[in-house]
Amino acid sequence: MFGVLPNFKTVNDPTQPVTSIGPREKFGLVLHYFDPFTFAVTSVQAGIEQATNEKEAYGQGTLGYAKRFGADFTDAFTNELFVVGVYPSLLHEDPRYFRLGHGSGWRRTGYALSRILVARTDSGGHRFNCSEFLGNFTSGSVSQLYYPQNERGIGGVLTRMSVQIGYDAMFNILKEFYPDLKRKLHRKNG
Repeated sequence: MFGVLPNFKTVNDPTQPVTSIGPREKFGLVLHYFDPFTFAVTSVQAGIEQATNEKEAYGQGTLGYAKRFGADFTDAFTNELFVVGVYPSLLHEDPRYFRLGHGSGWRRTGYALSRILVARTDSGGHRFNCSEFLGNFTSGSVSQLYYPQNERGIGGVLTRMSVQIGYDAMFNILKEFYPDLKRKLHRKNG
């Protein structure tokens, strides 16, 4: 999206029949995490954390920056691994975002936000999005292995989980409206 954001997990045309994907394809989506964009965003995020001394126990200097980069990179990777690969495979949920693509802006925004709570199953049905919540909780729990002592505990896990779910909700809105924005921008430039 916008020529830089990877968007491999979106089904754009809601009018076309959708084929379910198996575990191999789900884990294939996880591998898209290793996109240059991920490294760039993680570098910037770690730099901001370094400048604001977030995760203070990591210290400053090159080693402090490397620890922040490693923690942020691992957080996002374990999130992707569990939310897109592991739990969708085990629970037979489809980790892709299926655009609504029509209706009012409010309706589409509500739909995009609701996909945090509602998952499409491999058989085409819908149910509570267990993968989103279990995956983010598991990812936050794994972070207990490498976060500074003062940021460990259930509070840190729930905070990281909540932040990631918020990001996922915002990206759902972006995925829902990006094709419309792209058409409008292309029309103005064309």
